[in-house]
Amino acid sequence: MKKLRVVISTLATAALVTGMVPFTQTSTVAAKKASPKPIAKVALVPLDDRPVNTYFPQMSARAGGVEAIMPDEDMLGHFMTPGDGEEIGDWLIKQASKVDGLVISVSMLAYGGLVASRTDQQSYEDALSNIKAIKKLRDKNSKKPIYVFDTIQRLAVTATDPETLKYYEQIREWAILYDEVHNLGMTEKKDRLDQLEREIPESVLEDYLNARERNHKINSLLIDWVEDGTIDYLVLAQDDAAPHGLHRAERETLVKKAKELDVEDRVAIFPGADEVGTVLLSRLALNEMRIHPKVAVEYSGIEGSEWTAPFEDTTFDVNVEKHIIAAGGKPVRDEDDADIVLMINSPKKKGQSTAERREDLDEFVEDINDLLEEGKQVAVTDVTITNKADPELIERLQEEVKLRELFAYTAWGTAGNNMGSALGQALQRSAFLEKGNQFGVPLTVDAAEAHINLLLSSFVNDHHYRNEVMAEARNLVKELKGNEWNLGDDYDEVNDFVRDALMPHAEEWYENYFANQSLVIGKRGKNTFEGEIEELADIEIKLPWERLFEVFVGPEVKIERE
Repeated sequence: MKKLRVVISTLATAALVTGMVPFTQTSTVAAKKASPKPIAKVALVPLDDRPVNTYFPQMSARAGGVEAIMPDEDMLGHFMTPGDGEEIGDWLIKQASKVDGLVISVSMLAYGGLVASRTDQQSYEDALSNIKAIKKLRDKNSKKPIYVFDTIQRLAVTATDPETLKYYEQIREWAILYDEVHNLGMTEKKDRLDQLEREIPESVLEDYLNARERNHKINSLLIDWVEDGTIDYLVLAQDDAAPHGLHRAERETLVKKAKELDVEDRVAIFPGADEVGTVLLSRLALNEMRIHPKVAVEYSGIEGSEWTAPFEDTTFDVNVEKHIIAAGGKPVRDEDDADIVLMINSPKKKGQSTAERREDLDEFVEDINDLLEEGKQVAVTDVTITNKADPELIERLQEEVKLRELFAYTAWGTAGNNMGSALGQALQRSAFLEKGNQFGVPLTVDAAEAHINLLLSSFVNDHHYRNEVMAEARNLVKELKGNEWNLGDDYDEVNDFVRDALMPHAEEWYENYFANQSLVIGKRGKNTFEGEIEELADIEIKLPWERLFEVFVGPEVKIERE
């Protein structure tokens, strides 16, 4: 292990005090009806081609009257196949003169996507060559906003089979223990750390650490590019993490550098990843419209200041505030002063009984209805269970809330994923309505359709797929003796099963909570304009990657202005 320890020492052994560190979905449903004469047009380079990074940001932008265009799907890669950063850079330069701003994932541009960024297959030199396209964009388009995001690498590697799933757990534990033993002095944990170093293949750790070191150098360079004006706004999102781990030294070094260069107001560092494209599209759209809604927050259970969410490394209230600002909103404490109230379904309070938790949920949903009756714009995000909805909340929402009136609902990912996505959708929708009915009927109706499509998609995906159909599909994969993380030849059969099992739920959601319902689609002064949801013209359901972890639900509703 001698060679490995040398590699490690270059990245992670220094104490924090020293400051040293070591398939697009929209080609189908969303593209069937592009926004007519949008308020703005934005070029988006997504984190990868999953729906949360393509469909969700495009549809949330469209709900705000903005068109987000992306590179063709063959440029973006797919699953374990990296995207083509050089080709994407050329695409950006060609599109720059046709758009009003740019939102760029460096994980895609530099390495070919989030999964590719976790390996050392791409050299630092090649990654740097790819991201120099951002420099060219600034040189040719000096006044157009360029927003960039990248990730601080997560603790674990990507799991695609039983072997890498084992490494996922081992390396995550190792990365946490290394920080605790060598940086925090928890020497009582050294025996377990040594055991893991004997069990994990040296080549696996070297690949992991080389990728971390390369990614950190790129992230540090991006802060320099903020300081010199190349990048207008930068988000460095901490991918799946924990309070302790190798990422801690990296993050603190980046925070220190941003402070030293006096660019803290233009560099945001917070837990998250897949929501950031949506967040930055929101920031760009709100700046374009010169509207910055005020956002207040209410929790169903434990307060954000008393809780650190799974896979995150700061208390949740800090993460919420940073996301609001990054998305172009203004955090406020008083609901009476807010334009939007973000209702967060958080875990139960410490020592709380099941009966008390149910009472809190009842009160939470009652508060949602009270706010809607007062004319407040309400977004709901569920962060109680990672990667799925809380069935107890869903049941209450179905029974008691006019779901079509919500400005967002999310529960698909980590707490930061869900909260940031809800904010991005709600803020863009709010700004569009605040701007008034000055865009004409086609855009007003189109934006409303996109908003309802996204709401319907979220309820079906985040609850019915993740709480019900995914488990059924997992049983099928077991019967086939397959691998749920890489379906291979079983993909078609499993995909057909998922589509057939989920479709009735999607149709039921539409019929019960959206069909023939009216909603506000535009405003002019104190007057509001309404539309009626008259048809579910189509719905596409499929597994976007050859695994069970996510599904694409793409409805196409039709709204008629009343």
